[in-house]
Amino acid sequence: MFVSKRKIGKKYYFYLEDRIVGKRVSFSLGRKEGVNKKIGGAFDSLVQKTALENLKISQKRFDVSCLSLNELLALERLKVDYSLLRDFFPKEFESFKEDEFVRYAQGSAAVEGNSLSLQEANLVLSKGISISGKKVDEIREIENMRFAAEASKNIKEINERNIKKIHSAIMRGFDDKKPGEYRDGPMFITGSTTKPPNAEQIPKEMGKLLAWLNKNNERNHPVELAAEFHARFEEIHPFLDGNGRTGREFLNVMLQNAGYSRAIINLENRQNYVVLLERVQANRECGKFSKFIYLCLEKRAQEINNAIKENKQAILKKLLKKAG
Repeated sequence: MFVSKRKIGKKYYFYLEDRIVGKRVSFSLGRKEGVNKKIGGAFDSLVQKTALENLKISQKRFDVSCLSLNELLALERLKVDYSLLRDFFPKEFESFKEDEFVRYAQGSAAVEGNSLSLQEANLVLSKGISISGKKVDEIREIENMRFAAEASKNIKEINERNIKKIHSAIMRGFDDKKPGEYRDGPMFITGSTTKPPNAEQIPKEMGKLLAWLNKNNERNHPVELAAEFHARFEEIHPFLDGNGRTGREFLNVMLQNAGYSRAIINLENRQNYVVLLERVQANRECGKFSKFIYLCLEKRAQEINNAIKENKQAILKKLLKKAG
């Protein structure tokens, strides 16, 4: 997004512009004396126009089975706001990303029973401080979320090698849990009716899962694709431990690669997460689980949109400063 100046006849006129899918979209700001009055409305219009144009492309490109038109538009607006935050406030964006990661890491570990609070997890992740009264294994679980995030940072392709790589990072230091290796025995999920496949079936089932992903990667909407992949992965439960954290890491790898923020799953929404996940595994009821992931993203979208609104004047000031 930028402000341009064009000479028409003997006079200069200003425009707020951006490139949307290779084409330039402009909103007139008029002569210099009227720019300050018009740029705020033009900014809002351009943001909305960008989201709408991206929605049109998304509708042509992807099959959508459950997300509504308004939800799809909200997801596109999330991507636009996310990029605005990154482009106009790069230092603050890094802080935002770190806060998002801490919340995600603590939430993902808490879903599996880790007792560290958000504040305690932040001390472990940002300061490397051990927490008095907490088990060493719980602290290590939180620390390993950082290793997993570092390992997944540049992952673009989801394959067996990368899945084992992330699991190895998540289970770092838990050698008895066989980091990076498929389980070689039965698996029983407490409180669940889902029965994971026998150990000897895991390579075949993982192969089928990845084949399904490759077949639908360019066809299904990214949020629905990520949600269903996560559910199918958890149904296989290929590792002795750490399946949930590994699955949620890849859920977020897929979302972030598609331009979204992280979906934060924690104790607050754990019950819905577990119930809806099992419905997918029991009868392939994917729609409600995709909606759940959407709601996780919507919560982040509201926070990001509020940040853009609160700092809109700073964005406009930067746009005008670059225009000269």
